Amino acid sequence: MNRTSISDLKAKAKDQLLGNYGIAAGSFALLFVLVYTIMMIVMIPYTGAIAASAVRTGQPGLLTQLLSQLIGMAIGALTVTFSVGYIYILYRISKGEKPVLSDLFFVFKNHPDKVLIICIVMMAAQFILLLPTTLVMPIRQGRFEAKAFLLYIVLYLTGFVISFIIDIMLSMSYLIYIEDPDKPVIAMMKESIVMMRGNKFRYFYMLLSFIGYAFLVILSLGIAILWVGPYQSMTMIEFYYDLKGEA
Repeated sequence: MNRTSISDLKAKAKDQLLGNYGIAAGSFALLFVLVYTIMMIVMIPYTGAIAASAVRTGQPGLLTQLLSQLIGMAIGALTVTFSVGYIYILYRISKGEKPVLSDLFFVFKNHPDKVLIICIVMMAAQFILLLPTTLVMPIRQGRFEAKAFLLYIVLYLTGFVISFIIDIMLSMSYLIYIEDPDKPVIAMMKESIVMMRGNKFRYFYMLLSFIGYAFLVILSLGIAILWVGPYQSMTMIEFYYDLKGEA
């Protein structure tokens, strides 16, 4: 099947957003505020505890590191829940509908457990693959160990690459959920894996094509993210349509 070029998908995404940047940017800003508030409530006191532990022992203990990762996963799961609601807003725009800010809470009203399961599967894969790095610390008792550092880098890069590939394979699961929240969650993930066969590098290339916009965000002191964020997410939706032959 002939696929639409990434540049054409990005052009379609821009067309979809024309006249809809108010709701797209507004809901993205609300998403950021919600996520940032949750992170501050949870992480500020815990970060203080980690710092105190590091001062006493010279480095965070294994249990502290594992607990930190678990807390990060919990925050990530809640962030994903709101993010899927944001994708739902853009999905409605792509269908010519008129979304509202309350659509950001779409997941909470439609089988939120399914989104959490997808998220947990992806996070658990990353957690398991990166777990060996917590056992190889380059700094022991205040001393830097070069061999341990090299092993740490190898383990980290290997785990990161494999988990990233898994993320790409399951990347369409959330859009499949949005289209049919009643579908079994296992079916959603299997469908995403099938859709991404032969398209993983293409999806990766799409992500890379937005790297240049990161500099725009930095130069604008973050303000440009209100445009770049919706643009990238809408392009992902167009990518999904293209995989289904609906672009």
